[in-house]
Amino acid sequence: MKYANTAIINGLETVAATYPLALVPGWDPENPLPGTYAVPDEVEKGWARDGGGWVPPPPPTPEELQRQCEAAVQRRLDAFAQTRGYDGILSACTYATSTNPKFRAEGQHAVEARDAAWAAWHGILEAAQAGGREMPTLDGLFAELPALGWPG
Repeated sequence: MKYANTAIINGLETVAATYPLALVPGWDPENPLPGTYAVPDEVEKGWARDGGGWVPPPPPTPEELQRQCEAAVQRRLDAFAQTRGYDGILSACTYATSTNPKFRAEGQHAVEARDAAWAAWHGILEAAQAGGREMPTLDGLFAELPALGWPG
């Protein structure tokens, strides 16, 4: 069991966050605050209250999944650039024309990494839209994208 905090989203009481019960000292399941519940371990953020039980959200539409995947690719690229102190991938790419050789090399590498990631994503998307494959899950998407790493 774990603790769930809910909010009304699109007219449904929906799990906004879950926490291990141990992180909520003093929580009384016999006298909970409104919108708080002890829930089974399988209940996650996004599940909705249905009478006395909990139901998972419907699967995303193809358009929602596309937006989620595109946002995930962008977050991944930004996080990669931030490992070298750049604000994000766009910031890193602007250094491709730097007069500083180290920054220029990192900027060019960022451009190449960005291009490779988006080219791979668009190949996946086009194949899925043509019916040649299923859209990947968010977890599966990263396994299909080129690895990210800084040279030497």
